[in-house]
Amino acid sequence: MEIKLQLSDLYLGNIDAKHELLSNTEDERIRFKDSFFMPENIILNDYFDGRKFFVTGLKGTGKTALLRYMAINVENELNAQTSFVLFKSDIKEQDRKDFSKAARTVVANNNSEKMDTTDNDYEDVWRWFIHRQIVEVIESRNLTIFENDKNWKRYSTCIKAPKLGDEESGIKKLFPKLKRGNVELNAGLDGVSGTLGLEFDWEDNNQTKVSFSSLVKQADNLFERLVSSNEKLFIFLDELELTLGVTKQYIRDKKLIRDLIIAINDFNIKCRKKRYNIYIISAIRSEVLTAVESSGKEINKIISDFGTPIVWHQSGGNISNHPILQIILKRILASEKIHDLNLDDSYEAIWNRYFPTKIQNEETPRYILHLTWYRPRDVIRLLNLAQKQHPKATKFTHQVFDDVRKHYSTESWVELSEELRAIYNEREISGIKRMIYGIKNPFTFNNIRKHAESIREMYSEVDVLLERHKIGEILSYAYRVGLLGNTGEKVRFAHRGDDEILLEKTIMIHRALWASLSIEHNTQKLQKTRG
Repeated sequence: MEIKLQLSDLYLGNIDAKHELLSNTEDERIRFKDSFFMPENIILNDYFDGRKFFVTGLKGTGKTALLRYMAINVENELNAQTSFVLFKSDIKEQDRKDFSKAARTVVANNNSEKMDTTDNDYEDVWRWFIHRQIVEVIESRNLTIFENDKNWKRYSTCIKAPKLGDEESGIKKLFPKLKRGNVELNAGLDGVSGTLGLEFDWEDNNQTKVSFSSLVKQADNLFERLVSSNEKLFIFLDELELTLGVTKQYIRDKKLIRDLIIAINDFNIKCRKKRYNIYIISAIRSEVLTAVESSGKEINKIISDFGTPIVWHQSGGNISNHPILQIILKRILASEKIHDLNLDDSYEAIWNRYFPTKIQNEETPRYILHLTWYRPRDVIRLLNLAQKQHPKATKFTHQVFDDVRKHYSTESWVELSEELRAIYNEREISGIKRMIYGIKNPFTFNNIRKHAESIREMYSEVDVLLERHKIGEILSYAYRVGLLGNTGEKVRFAHRGDDEILLEKTIMIHRALWASLSIEHNTQKLQKTRG
């Protein structure tokens, strides 16, 4: 009798990759690295050499996991230092407000005429943020990224000169207090600045305040005079997210992310030209990028030249070899190694040990892929639910998948709702859900337009949605995040590489959502409407 693990013994990973390295122990790092599956279109050396520095993709495609994998690799193979800044977790709402105040005061300082607060420019703010992060990491860890000469002393003194912000602020070590565009410098700086030859453009007779914009320019100039040393530093920025809760916050966050992208690009270009061993790498969600691109300034060229989208769809070939399925198999193999099971480690043998041949009269690989969005997060969610509900089972049977289908469908809708928040507020998302709830699947544009009009008087959230947004625009964005696809002669979804919806063609709700949205579907057309 063949020895197999129970489902509870399998290491399938966390839905959020950052939780897989919470303790960051050596065992965690080895397990994470052994079970990681690299997207075929990502070339790591491009990022390690500074030729690329953005990773893009829809939520759940594995951006955070990729950044963590990069970090482990540069630490082990390049003996580099790493630092992570999480935009969502580390930079709180109060910090974003402070950023906004800083941007407004800098504009006011640069232009004494009437200030336009509707078009804040955050590039100075972000450049300062990155300067401060560099100095903080280098000095707190006693690194030699740069020669510790007079140029470094002048640069670090300039960066540390301002008095810091509120102790309660999550960003207190990286950002100074500002008042009317000026920052107050620490007492006792005169002696140091005199020795180092630092000169400030004082804004007051007592020589305690300087304009923030002039301080940032001075930091930029001093940065370019540094002499590179041997050590390398990789700074990773993740969780660049938008939430449409309050319109002003949404507009502000779009500009924050836009200008952060520009600042990252400028720093990386400068470091590459100067041959500095500093690399700033960031992950950006595709739906955030779409929203940000409409906020003015050209960032699409930056992303196109220096970014790579994570792609998991497969063009032709045996579906059993799909990279998403390889992720599962690699994690199961890592689990068997942890438990010292010396079994046939071919992917076919592993698959047959834990999965049935068919589910719902469909080949299991195809069933799993069509129940997900071809994203690692969805597959991990599906199998984690199965694992929790049937921990003692030794196989992901037909019954196991049937038992978790409704729960998985509900969690998938919650996930999609979060992606819709980049464009819609909570009430509008409720309107979208009500508009498609219980609809006959598949449907045409005219079907859903008539359906929405017929129920708008019944449901105020649908009425609000239709007042603010056109049906075609709603369907187009719902397609981009994976809620909808086209069906008929060819099944088309964004996650399969088909960028835009064809509104004149037949439309379908993604199969995974049928249970939670009570979707009526024509079983005779089931084979044509696989998501």
